[in-house]
Amino acid sequence: NLNDKAYFLGLRAGDFYAKWARKSVRFQTTTTHLAQIDLLKNSFKKYGEARTYLIKNKMRENEWFIYTDLHPSFDFLIPKPKEIPDWILENKRCFFQFLAAYMDCEGSWKIQKSHKRHARFIFKIRTGDKKILRQLNKGLKTFGYHSYLYLDREKGIKTNYGVYSQNMFDLSINRKKEIISLAKKLLPLSKHSEKIRKMNFILQNKCGKWEDIQKGWVQLRADIKTELLRNQI
Repeated sequence: NLNDKAYFLGLRAGDFYAKWARKSVRFQTTTTHLAQIDLLKNSFKKYGEARTYLIKNKMRENEWFIYTDLHPSFDFLIPKPKEIPDWILENKRCFFQFLAAYMDCEGSWKIQKSHKRHARFIFKIRTGDKKILRQLNKGLKTFGYHSYLYLDREKGIKTNYGVYSQNMFDLSINRKKEIISLAKKLLPLSKHSEKIRKMNFILQNKCGKWEDIQKGWVQLRADIKTELLRNQI
């Protein structure tokens, strides 16, 4: 199924790693978000059983190790994609499947106050994979989106989370109508529960003023954070 294959390659280009494990292809990642466990389960439920282990750590947050062992025919996932294959770029359905998976790994949906009363919607993907972001940017423009790609952080910059080991780039869409359009396209394809909740909120409140939706948006983010902290105990 080319649609599934495009989605899986989007995951592999994002947070997930693949390797041989005896005669199976092991697809895995570590995470502090249980939504990532759902992402793996929902993505491969037709192809393999997802397994999880909690890794307790006194020095930093506890993490979940999650993986699934797949048929050897999934060996196309072992090399990490450095670019998006032409067969994905040339097929609209496959393009949005790849984008949905990459968004599930690397993307974010935000709402902020704009001026005095209005709500500003933001869609963003931030990674160091400049070539993949360039291809996504070109593809989005082909389908009528006004997306922007720019350097966000340079290699070597120090932050509270450490030193950036590579340049980080942002691919963003800022036009409200286009973000709503993109959310409608990606919502049926996404398998990340937190991002599904945020896309649903945006679509349900697309006409609301900031004062009308602020409380609900803040509560949604607080609920997600509370669930994350609860799962660290």
